Amino acid sequence: MSRIDLNEPYENYLQSLVEAGLYRSITAATEAAIHRQMIEDEKLRLSSVGAAIAKGETDIQAGRTISYTPTLMAEISQKGKQAAIDGKTVKSDVRS
Repeated sequence: MSRIDLNEPYENYLQSLVEAGLYRSITAATEAAIHRQMIEDEKLRLSSVGAAIAKGETDIQAGRTISYTPTLMAEISQKGKQAAIDGKTVKSDVRS
C-alpha cells in the first residue's frame, strides 16, 4: 500500500468532502479522484484511437494508400532500426 503526503490546501479540501459526508475518509476521496482521472485518461485514449481511425478512413477514401508488400515492410523495419541506432526521436504520430 502506498502512502502519499498532500499539501495543506489539498488535504483541507478532501477533509471538507469527508466532513460534508461525501466520503468516509480522505483515502476514499483520493481514490475516487484517481478513479475519475483514470476514466478521463481512458476516454482520451479512446478518442485518440477514434481520431486515428477516422484519419485512416479519410486517407483510404482519398486514395492515399500504399499496397502492402513484404519488401515494403522490410524497408520500414530497416529504417526504424536505423533511426533507433542513430538515436533519432520517434514522431508523435508513430508513438500514439
